[in-house]
This record gives sequence, C-alpha cells and structure tokens, in this order.
Amino acid sequence: MSNGFKKYDAKATEQNVDRELWRYQKLKKQEKRLKLVALSGQAYDGMPHSKTNVNGTEEAVHKRLEDQEWVKKEMILLETAVSYVGDESESAEQASAILKWRYIDGYSLTKCCLKFGQAFADGYPLARTTMNDKLKAARLRFSEIYPRELRVEA
Repeated sequence: MSNGFKKYDAKATEQNVDRELWRYQKLKKQEKRLKLVALSGQAYDGMPHSKTNVNGTEEAVHKRLEDQEWVKKEMILLETAVSYVGDESESAEQASAILKWRYIDGYSLTKCCLKFGQAFADGYPLARTTMNDKLKAARLRFSEIYPRELRVEA
C-alpha cells in the first residue's frame, strides 16, 4: 500500500549532496584560474597565418568570458541554495551555517565545531559526532530545496 510519498535513500542522497557542494571549491579554483588567464597578455607573433577571417585570439577571449560567466552562475546557485536552507527556523539557520562553513568556506570539521560553538552555543565547541549528525541533517535539508534532483529513490 503506497502512502503517496516517495521513499529516498538517505545515504545515497547525502553522497550526492556532498559531491555537489564540494564542487563549489573546484568552481572557486576554476574562477581564479580563468581570471588569471584573462590578466595575462596575449602573445602575438607577427602576421596572421590563417586563411579564414576567424580571429583565434578573439574566439579564445570570448570562450573564456563564457566560461567565467558559467562558473559564477554555478557558484551563486550553490551559495543561494545554502542560504535558503536557513529560512525556516533556528535549526534550519544552524544547518545553513554548517553547510556554509563546511562547503562554501571550506573549513575542516574541527573548525566547523568551533564556529558552531561561537555562533550558537555560547562559545562551547560542538562535539564532532554531534556535528556529523547535524551535517547529515543539513545535507538532507539541502537536497529538498536544491533545484537539481539529488535525492535517490529507495
């Protein structure tokens, strides 16, 4: 007998969310690399040798700008989704903060425990096991609001 709700595999869903959120750090590196390439000067070696009217240097610049725009859009999507996790209640706000510290800021689990204590527990750091439990719950909450389907049906 079906109750109308789909059942999801929490562990597989968490893995998908973890992979998607760690992508932010890769995007950040890619953005920096694209910006540095844009700052480097173009090398010209004299007269063009191409028989066509296509300007290769201009094409490369255009492609790089498109790549920069795509990377920025993806980063904003992840940042916004993480911030929207915290819109409902205090526990949701805590979940959003944990996701931000762990994935957007790239902090270690230990530093996340310390930051949680400073922000929500009167300066007392959170135990790692409790942080892991809160991180699991935050990942599942993220999967519910993220526009791309990360949940895995059981």
